Amino acid sequence: MKTEKAKIPSSKGNLAAIIHYSEKKTGKLAILCSGYLDSKNYRHLISLAETLSREGYTVVRFDSTGVWESDGNISDYTTTQYLEDIKNVIEYMLHQASYKHILIGGHSRGGQVAILYAARDSRISLILAIMPSSKRTTKMGQRYKDWQKTGTSTSYRDLPDNKEQKREFHIPYSHAVDKDKYDVVEDVKKIKVPIIFIAGELDDLCSPELVRGIFDSANEPKKLSLISGIGHDYRFNDDEIKLVNKNILKLVRAMKKH
Repeated sequence: MKTEKAKIPSSKGNLAAIIHYSEKKTGKLAILCSGYLDSKNYRHLISLAETLSREGYTVVRFDSTGVWESDGNISDYTTTQYLEDIKNVIEYMLHQASYKHILIGGHSRGGQVAILYAARDSRISLILAIMPSSKRTTKMGQRYKDWQKTGTSTSYRDLPDNKEQKREFHIPYSHAVDKDKYDVVEDVKKIKVPIIFIAGELDDLCSPELVRGIFDSANEPKKLSLISGIGHDYRFNDDEIKLVNKNILKLVRAMKKH
């Protein structure tokens, strides 16, 4: 399996990406989107990219604008920009080859933006929403009020190669304002292609009930897999990563007939 680093042009500089090339020439492309402030190099995304690549997909995982290895400022880290980033990645890959089938997927916020993007681009063939977020920022209660008052929200993410070390992010309140322009529960109703949902039984951030709410609004064909014993941060456990990917692969294959 061949991988290469790529710098994909965007309106804010370059997006840092890793491309996994399948040994098979199938005309299938997969774009994987990271969760909120997550790195493209977290283990669950790498493992999923490798799984899909063995299935015949050329897979791209990337850092969105303003975080990790991509260009831009943290103020550029918005949902609107994330959707533009995805478009830039797809256009870049379509200039390399004529892909006939495009899967877009992601975990948490990555699953949310995958749905939002698919509702806006008819070229998408299949959506994979792993524990997608759906809560509006205004429903965060006191945390939202504090964010609005101070103008920034501080979050920490572990380094991909050392979970004991953290990177600090200061997210401007404008992120929340932009995010709440979008409604994934409404946008999923616009999608007419197959969509796969993955929920974790122990997920306390994007609960099975929240995922079910998006699923219920989606059109057929659709599949929902509730995985026992799995929480939102399954990326820290290799056995759980394998279990999630096994379920994903089974559903991706089942959706081939659509």
